[in-house]
Amino acid sequence: MSQVKRKSTSSMQMELSKRSESVIALGKKLVEELSLEPGVDTLGRWMAHYVAELIDAAENITDQSLRSQARDKCCEAIIKLWDHRASLPRGGRPLSNLDGVLEAIKNIRTKKNSWTTLSSQDVKRIGGEWMGFAKTVEDAGLRMCRIAVLTAVAEASFGKEQCWLHEHKEMLSKEETEIIEALDGWLSQEKLWRDRENKVSILDMDPAERSQRIAEEIKKLVEKINTFFSSIQTKSSE
Repeated sequence: MSQVKRKSTSSMQMELSKRSESVIALGKKLVEELSLEPGVDTLGRWMAHYVAELIDAAENITDQSLRSQARDKCCEAIIKLWDHRASLPRGGRPLSNLDGVLEAIKNIRTKKNSWTTLSSQDVKRIGGEWMGFAKTVEDAGLRMCRIAVLTAVAEASFGKEQCWLHEHKEMLSKEETEIIEALDGWLSQEKLWRDRENKVSILDMDPAERSQRIAEEIKKLVEKINTFFSSIQTKSSE
C-alpha cells in the first residue's frame, strides 16, 4: 500500500513539475511578445518586467525551499495574467493579429443579403446578356474576395498564431484552439491555383511570388468583367 502511495505521490509531483514548466514557458512567451510589441503601453511593459523577474527568481534561486516558493508565486502570477489575456495588448494574446480579419469574416458570414447566389441554371433560365454579365461579375467578385481574405490571414502574422498552438496548446481555450486549427487547415487546403500538375495554396508561396500571382489574377478577373461589359455596349450601339 505504501509503495502504491509513493508512486502516486511521485506521479503527482511529476505532473505538477510539468505543469509548472508549461506555465513558465507561457510566461516567457508573454514577456517576449509584450517586450517586442511597439504598441504596448507602460503598464504592459511593467507587467512584462515583473513576470520576467518572477521567472528569473523561480529558475535561479539556489535554496530549494525558496525556489519552490518562488516557482509557485511565479506560476500564480502568470496564470492570473493569462486568465485576463483578453485585455492584454496586441501581440500578448492569441489571435490578436487577426482581430480585424476575424471580424470581417464574421460580418461576411452573418450579413443578411436579399440577393442569392446565381446558379448557371438561373442564368440559362432567365437568359439575356445582362444575366451573363451578372454571373461573370459575381463569380469574379467571389474569387477576388476569397483570395483577399486568405491573403489577409496569411499576412497577419499567422505564424505567430501557429506558435501559440504548437507551443502552448494546453493553455489555450477550446475556442482559440478551434479557430487557429480551422484557419491553418483553410490556408493549407484551399488551393487557389494550379501550377502544372500541382495545386497551390496561399501558404505554398513566398510573399513576393504571392503578391505577383495575386496581382496577375485580379487583373485577369477585372479584364474579364470589362471585356464582357464592352461586348454588351458594342451590341447595344449597333
